[in-house]
Amino acid sequence: MNFWEMIFLNVKSTGSQLIQTHRLEAPQGSFMEHVEVVLIGDGPFILFDAGYRECIPEMLSWVEARTGGVLEKLVLTHHHFDHSGGARAVCERFNVPAYAHPLEMGFLEEEQPGLPVLPIREGEFIESGDMRLEAILTPGHSPGHLSFWWEEEEILLGGDNILLPSTTALVAPKGNLGDYLDSLEKVKKLAPRLIYPGHGPVLEDPISRIDELIEHRKMRGVQYLEALDAGHDTPEKIADLVYQDLPERQKDLGARVISLYLERFVESGEVACADGRYSLTGPL
Repeated sequence: MNFWEMIFLNVKSTGSQLIQTHRLEAPQGSFMEHVEVVLIGDGPFILFDAGYRECIPEMLSWVEARTGGVLEKLVLTHHHFDHSGGARAVCERFNVPAYAHPLEMGFLEEEQPGLPVLPIREGEFIESGDMRLEAILTPGHSPGHLSFWWEEEEILLGGDNILLPSTTALVAPKGNLGDYLDSLEKVKKLAPRLIYPGHGPVLEDPISRIDELIEHRKMRGVQYLEALDAGHDTPEKIADLVYQDLPERQKDLGARVISLYLERFVESGEVACADGRYSLTGPL
């Protein structure tokens, strides 16, 4: 084996030189501190997510420098503004379409009318050179949230499905707790070696993190049921108890998360709801 073959195999095995990330700091007042955009390939290049609208100049400059101004397509993991805010700018600068799951396309049209978006469905592939990434539907955070699986290298571009150190926001009405837990199990079965998330560092021990997230969701569910048992009978009252150290704005978000749990408990028969107030149907 010659020198260049050894270099190629090393790049292929790690993926590090075929996957580039750039951290964009969030605008002041945002819930998250930053977002990661991901560029794959060594020409043609494909960009995953486009960051905040406020970060467009920095994002475009980075993509331009890394690609030499030649981009094949933009792929959006989901429609949330911290991932799609720069989409129109990318499409116009590089004359490319954006791709998203059909369930996200309507949301994108509402937020950015006229944005050129084409559908990509679960099981379809995004290809760049030797890289072939399968679209995996991982809803919960958003109905049509997609992750992208590079099976050969056991690497997942995970969007907002699995984060570190923060947890994924599940907010009604577009968030869904049951879907999210199913998505965690779905990714766990893939057994990824690395996950490139939409926020935070690369996850080098994904299975342990997935198990942590599943346990965290279970723990929160127990907390909310205990709060109900203590007489806190609305999402807002439960949020005031459980998230008492958080600013009011984050408590409001917490209440929306809690409502998803309560709806799930109503479906399972553990909780009843009457006139917007919740109660346990039996002892804990």
